Amino acid sequence: MPYYPRADLAFLSGKQNPAQAHRYMTHVARGLYYLHRRNIAHNDLKLENVFVDAQKRAHVGDFGLALKVKAVSRTALASGVGCTQDYWPPEKLAAGPDTRIDPFKADVYAIGIMYWALLSGETPEMGLDYLSKVTNLDVSHDQRAILKRLLAINPSDRPTVSDLLKLMKVK
Repeated sequence: MPYYPRADLAFLSGKQNPAQAHRYMTHVARGLYYLHRRNIAHNDLKLENVFVDAQKRAHVGDFGLALKVKAVSRTALASGVGCTQDYWPPEKLAAGPDTRIDPFKADVYAIGIMYWALLSGETPEMGLDYLSKVTNLDVSHDQRAILKRLLAINPSDRPTVSDLLKLMKVK
């Protein structure tokens, strides 16, 4: 594994410049796009699993809990989705152990939490109402709109990673 001299995003957390936070999340979305196209959900996206190199590029790491998902169902048992509780989406919090949920939309929700944490300087907490906290952020209209989509309560209202890259204006 390469050495990342700028540490991870948790180490760099604290209120980030909105443009830099957007740049980091663009890098994360690109990495996730690569995984999702191959039917793999990261399953443990969090600030501590995104590493920053000397050029301030973010790299997704720690794939120990990644899930290979059957292309037909695109779902997995809720009990096996999401490792770090502070990044669990609402559907995981509400699910029974035998409920099937979309781990790809859970990854997208985790991006939203990371993005929010970088912009707010606050630490993620399990069950926090992130949507209500988005309105208090000093960010552009576009960033607020992206955050609201990423942190949507209903997973069907969240974008896919492909759609997120378009929202972030990534080519």
